[in-house]
Amino acid sequence: MRPERFECLMEPTERWMVWDALHTRPAQYMRNTLTGLPRGQALLLCRLLNSLDGDSLLRALAS
Repeated sequence: MRPERFECLMEPTERWMVWDALHTRPAQYMRNTLTGLPRGQALLLCRLLNSLDGDSLLRALAS
């Protein structure tokens, strides 16, 4: 199994971000940078993005 592209990381502010390991920067979804999130929301988005990874829809919505 390959490593997941997206992971959740805690920021110094104790909020969460979704990290894009492929591009080595915070993930973006529908033009929104996924930083400063509550933990639950970050985990949900991380699971969503990892489930869509490789899908052409993801390429259109995420960077």
